[in-house]
Amino acid sequence: MIRSIFIVSLLCIFNAENYFAQPGRCPKLDENYVWETPADYEKDRESVKKTLRWLCVTPLGLDIQERSVANAYVLEWLAGTPSFTIDIKTAYLSFIDDHPDLLYTFIHAVGYYKMDHPAEDNPLKLYSEGFKVVANLAAQSKELSKSSVLKPLLKAARKNTIRDYTKEILGIETK
Repeated sequence: MIRSIFIVSLLCIFNAENYFAQPGRCPKLDENYVWETPADYEKDRESVKKTLRWLCVTPLGLDIQERSVANAYVLEWLAGTPSFTIDIKTAYLSFIDDHPDLLYTFIHAVGYYKMDHPAEDNPLKLYSEGFKVVANLAAQSKELSKSSVLKPLLKAARKNTIRDYTKEILGIETK
C-alpha cells in the first residue's frame, strides 16, 4: 500500500511540471527568409506554425521584443501564403478599440487553426478559435483580466461557452 502511494506521488510530481511549466522560448526564426514562391512558403510552414503556437500560449507580457519580431514574421507569412486566407471583420472584435494589440493575438489564433484546417471557412469555428486564445491570454494578464470590455469574453471562457458567445457576437441564431 505504501509503495503504491509512493509511486503515485512520484508520478504526480513528475507530471506536475507539465501543468506549471512556463512557455518555452520563441522558436528560432530564419533571419534570411524570402517568400516569393509557393515552395518558399511551404518550406517555412513548420517554423511559422511553431511560432504561431508560441504566440498563442505565451503570456502577452513575456519576451516582448521576441514577441514583436515573431509577430512580424508570422504576419508576413500569413499575408502572402497561397495555402489559405484569413478574413477577419474587426467589427466583431469589440475589444480592439481599448486593446488593439489583441487583434494580433486573434489573427495568430485563427492563423494557427488554419494551418491544420486550410479549407475551414466557417466564421463560427474561426472566430471561436480566436476568442479562445484571446480569452486565455487576457486571463493571464493583470490589466486585461480586469478590462470591462473583455469581461463578457472572459466570463464565456470561464463557463466554457465560447461557442455561444461567438454566435451572439456574429449574430447567429441558436436553434
